[in-house]
Amino acid sequence: MSEVHYFPRYSQKENMVTNNTLLLFRRLYNHSPVKFTEFMNALFENNDIVLNTTVKFKQQEKASSGSVPDGYIEQESIKVVIETKLYGQKNLPQIKKHWDSFENENQQIFLLINKESTSSDYLNEINNVLNTYNDENQQNIQFVATTFKDICNSFNNVLNDYELEMRDLIDDYELFCNETNLIDNSDSKIRVVLTGKTLEQNLKYNVYYNPSDRGYQNTKYLGLYKDKSVQAIGKISCIVDAQYIPEEERVDIIKELKGSVTEEQKEIIKEVAIEAKHKYGYQLEEGRRYFFVDKYYETNFMKKSKGAVQGTRYIDLSDMEGFDQDMSAEDVANLLNGEVWGI
Repeated sequence: MSEVHYFPRYSQKENMVTNNTLLLFRRLYNHSPVKFTEFMNALFENNDIVLNTTVKFKQQEKASSGSVPDGYIEQESIKVVIETKLYGQKNLPQIKKHWDSFENENQQIFLLINKESTSSDYLNEINNVLNTYNDENQQNIQFVATTFKDICNSFNNVLNDYELEMRDLIDDYELFCNETNLIDNSDSKIRVVLTGKTLEQNLKYNVYYNPSDRGYQNTKYLGLYKDKSVQAIGKISCIVDAQYIPEEERVDIIKELKGSVTEEQKEIIKEVAIEAKHKYGYQLEEGRRYFFVDKYYETNFMKKSKGAVQGTRYIDLSDMEGFDQDMSAEDVANLLNGEVWGI
């Protein structure tokens, strides 16, 4: 993905977050109403709520007036009122005012989006007030609390590998969330990169490289993917934008993005650039972004779903049994060996 962003970054932070989240929802709905419904139901699944956006086509049914029209198309009325909180603030009076936005919809859902999971005590407090409100106002509002991280995970889960534009979209939304400190899970994430013909070289030099204008999210680990499997994992120690100048036989360091590049790593950049030219036909003078790891450890973390990885994938290990953020890269490689992802 290039440096062009799908989601704007500007000063009014809470409005910016709400607008960007709604834009994400709308883009998915425009892309596929079916996937949008699947995505929303994934957010609601722990609340026994099923969103029904199906349009029904019927014919020759008697209406309440006694007439029999030739056919009709109907859809249940749905309203989802969204409130975003960036710092876990508690403001029940404000939340209660939002419920006045509902009228007589068939489905009424109040969605609270927070940086962190809402505590069980606060959830109970909101639900108790909501039950009283519903009784007093003859409403049937249902309450759902979620997080920006859950939104990213649920969105990713409804996409197929070939839906590249939607994957770029959620990558940029997740990057936006990371930039604005709405998600901080870099220590539990692997950046999985396609290394079809460069795997041997990557392993040899403990490096991975791609064009310097390609966007990326901060992650602790880097995974090398080939033949339907993540075959090696390493802990990222240094990220640098660099260019080899063949006429002068030197490496020009353009920008250090993480850590400080060593003289040994500069020599690796030179060797990798020359080797990539002769073996793979890459342009020698092209500026690239180099990701150095301490060491790659072999594993076999198999992709279960159909099709190959197209572009970069991010995998969050925080929900995997046995994972701990203090694990070494070797420990992570052993943990994932023989496991599957992309189900």
